[in-house]
Amino acid sequence: MKQTTLFDLEQFTTPPVINSAYDRSWDKTETVANTVLEQTSEPSKPDSTVLEQAITDTNKSAPEQSHWVEKYRVVRYHQEHYYYRYLWMSGRKLHHVHIPGGNVRSQIAQCRNQMVENALAAGKLPVEIEK
Repeated sequence: MKQTTLFDLEQFTTPPVINSAYDRSWDKTETVANTVLEQTSEPSKPDSTVLEQAITDTNKSAPEQSHWVEKYRVVRYHQEHYYYRYLWMSGRKLHHVHIPGGNVRSQIAQCRNQMVENALAAGKLPVEIEK
């Protein structure tokens, strides 16, 4: 037996034989089946596709608050402490400042919190309240 090449290259050098098969489903024309998805006996209202409808006039909503006071929590050594802080929005940025005087049980903190809330009720600007 005489080996002329290292590999049999015949399968790579001759073109493959392709057996063509004809499928009759390609002869069918493309048609859309007449399918009914939903039928109702009563005509639909134009707003019936909305899940919830406002019953009252929505223009009477409260104005957006741009500054407020809140009580926040700090956990130190597995104990919760509550303090007051003043928050205000400038553009999309939220600013906050701690109201000094101790925690919410402190008389000084309660007095200063009341002063900030009075300034809010008077309509003062955040720059004035921050001082």
